[in-house]
Amino acid sequence: MGTFGSFTTVRLGIYSAQKGLDVTGNNITNINTEGYTRQRLNQVSLIPSSVDRYSSTYNTRIGQGSVVAGITQLRDPGLDISYRKASSDLGSANSKLEGLNSLADILDEVGKGDLEQDDGVILSQLNDIRDLISQAIASGGSSTYNDLIRSSAQSLATLFNSYADKLTKLQGTYEKKLNQQVDEINDKLTQIRDLNLSIRDADLRGDPALELRDQRNLLLDELSQYMDIDVTYSMENVGANTQVEKLTITLASGIGHKDHVLVDGLYATTVSAGDAANGYQISISDLVDDKGNEDPNIPNNGMGLAEGDLYGSLQSIRDILTGEGQYASQADIDKNKDAATIRGIPYYQKALDSLAYEFATAMNTLNNVLDADGNLVKGAGNLFSTGSNTDDAAGITASNISVSYSWANQKVSIQTSADPNAPSGDTSRLSEFLALFDKKIDFEPSHVQGDAEGDAFNGTFEEMLLKIQSTLGEDQMSTDAILNNYAVTIGDLYVDREGVTGVDLNDEAANLMTYQKAYAAACRLMTTLEEALDSLINSMM
Repeated sequence: MGTFGSFTTVRLGIYSAQKGLDVTGNNITNINTEGYTRQRLNQVSLIPSSVDRYSSTYNTRIGQGSVVAGITQLRDPGLDISYRKASSDLGSANSKLEGLNSLADILDEVGKGDLEQDDGVILSQLNDIRDLISQAIASGGSSTYNDLIRSSAQSLATLFNSYADKLTKLQGTYEKKLNQQVDEINDKLTQIRDLNLSIRDADLRGDPALELRDQRNLLLDELSQYMDIDVTYSMENVGANTQVEKLTITLASGIGHKDHVLVDGLYATTVSAGDAANGYQISISDLVDDKGNEDPNIPNNGMGLAEGDLYGSLQSIRDILTGEGQYASQADIDKNKDAATIRGIPYYQKALDSLAYEFATAMNTLNNVLDADGNLVKGAGNLFSTGSNTDDAAGITASNISVSYSWANQKVSIQTSADPNAPSGDTSRLSEFLALFDKKIDFEPSHVQGDAEGDAFNGTFEEMLLKIQSTLGEDQMSTDAILNNYAVTIGDLYVDREGVTGVDLNDEAANLMTYQKAYAAACRLMTTLEEALDSLINSMM
């Protein structure tokens, strides 16, 4: 390499050092940019040209400087996979806990309130009826207490109606949340597809499109909160001996998840959610590009997802909407083996229904006093019904329980005696009414859900209320503990990943000094070569 060749070597060194300073400066200025991945300058040594015909074995061949081979990102694919899996875990637990907390905001008032010594409102009203019956017994069955008991019973029915209505409204709120999450997922899938197109075009131009990849990685992280996803990269042949990167996203949950493709390069699916009638079925459509053209590689992607195919925040919200727990049918269990242990809004609705039904049925049964001919005695009949304008007690739930029409209009009264011919002052039937509050009965799930497969709970009315409360509390505690564990895990993974992808000021400061010194040294070498050439020229004159 001659003198002028040395100038080329120096020029390449200056260029490399300058690019190094540019990359370092870009890293530093983006230290607080969300989703930014630290960039690195790749340099290679420029090898000497092939040996010419006049070469001598005594010639020393030296490299011809450094060449910038490109700029790449510092990422660890393994950490990305682990982080997104942890993100899905965290999203699942977080959404589940939010749903349980929303239920607790309603149901803490029903039984004994959370961390409160006072009875909840329904339990308090039950105790009020009990106290009035006890007073009626003490008074010898005075008819005065019939109106007081009826008024208290109507208040109890109103409370049942109110909390059933609150649960129904909460169901509506979570239906909106489900649809909102579906919209957010579809928006992210569309953005990822569009970024794939932009990155593909950049690849064809020879541009690494690092900033576009950062945007895509950020969207993938966000998407992983809603769904458990697998992200794969492959090379796609686009003709003319040219290959570009192709990104594919599939569901990572379920047995047949490889068939559930969300994004296939330039094509993306659309997620949809059904309504309550079909169990809020989640479905995905066929893959289409930004012009609506179907993916030729996967022409039949559209399908309804089976139980177990989903995981993450989306599935947790769906569980809140569909979880029936012990009220689940065998058909539900056949679809999802965990159906009997998933408790959402329907479970607590049916638990309240069960309490209202068993209480009303027990009270009505005792008040249907018969004479010797098997006919109702005067004033006997149903105390509770499915509405204020009827005496029909079939199908009583928390949402429709009411004081019966006849009791409200004084055609029926609470019976004091079990014997129609008993003398005045006999309170044997009232004693049976009073004993109901301490009697353990079977709260059969099938009484409120005909095809329910769960076991009955045996206990008093108060114990049933406390069971509802304790079940919810246990679910909250276990989910909160799981959420904390997931939060610690994803926190550790975030730190590990940031250690690779994040910008470290100490490292960048060292790079600044390195590239600055390299730049200064190259400039100094240029000056030295200039002086040497000047001396050579002047010595020949």
